[in-house]
Amino acid sequence: MLRQTLLILVGFLSITELAYAQDERWFEVEVYLFERSNADPQEQAPQQVQLGKTSKAVDLISPLFSTNITGASIGLDGCSSHDWATNSDECNQQLKSTQVNHLSQIPSNIFAPEPQYGVPGGPAVLLSDSQNQFQDIINKLSRERGNRSLFHMTWQQSMLPRHKAKPVRLFSGQDYASQYELSGQTVQSHQAESAIPEFDFFGETLSDDKPKPVWKLDGTLNIYLNHYLYVETALNLRKEGIKTVGIMRDNTHLNETLESVTTPFLFAIPLTQNRRVRSDEIHYFDHPDMGMILQIRKMEQPIDRVAEAVSTEIN
Repeated sequence: MLRQTLLILVGFLSITELAYAQDERWFEVEVYLFERSNADPQEQAPQQVQLGKTSKAVDLISPLFSTNITGASIGLDGCSSHDWATNSDECNQQLKSTQVNHLSQIPSNIFAPEPQYGVPGGPAVLLSDSQNQFQDIINKLSRERGNRSLFHMTWQQSMLPRHKAKPVRLFSGQDYASQYELSGQTVQSHQAESAIPEFDFFGETLSDDKPKPVWKLDGTLNIYLNHYLYVETALNLRKEGIKTVGIMRDNTHLNETLESVTTPFLFAIPLTQNRRVRSDEIHYFDHPDMGMILQIRKMEQPIDRVAEAVSTEIN
């Protein structure tokens, strides 16, 4: 009772916010992905690229590496990780109306510049490098031949039922956008197929001068609480390879023949799983082309952390 009284008296939380915060169950999530470089993409990858939607996912990474180069000129402040977590639709609308620069390579180790902690009723929070706990595991896996780090990130989030849960977007590595489309085709072949321009009803050509990033690793990780913790992965690992396609050759005015040709292609290898997990245990998600290590840890609840800080200040 003392905790609740302290929080209301200092005006940190309203009675409504306090009731909501008391029902929250926060956990700390750490995830590490690595690539097996000896796998053949032609053997493992589907011939057709199927990518999941990431626009509504919580994005903790873009605020670290993206630079809005036109937002300031039109009065936009840009979106922080808090904005992406609480209002992803508005942030995506800003992206459509502004030009955003990003690095051509996102590092595999993603972390906040200094330690951070979740707040009652707040969004997911990216943690610092010092708050990670997987370094021994990563060192051991890195010593195994053929393994290459893809992604490592730790964050805190409130766990919600599946119908309310928001996935967290994970992406890293090289941006292939200068070479390949999201579909996997090379930029040159796609341009050749799209040589006929598109027009709107007002006679203006429709174009998208800035291609969307095509990251080495991209997708979402959704964790929700339904008596137990559940993890849904919808990730794609992009790998360059050669694809055989059929094209029609017009040999004469009367005959056409189908010929097979090879072309460079950016395959998308999916890691899609839905698994029930236990908190504090370290879980391994296996795949011929990659592996994922995941731990969902119990943590001090944000409302308790704030109450302790308030009590210390008062005393």
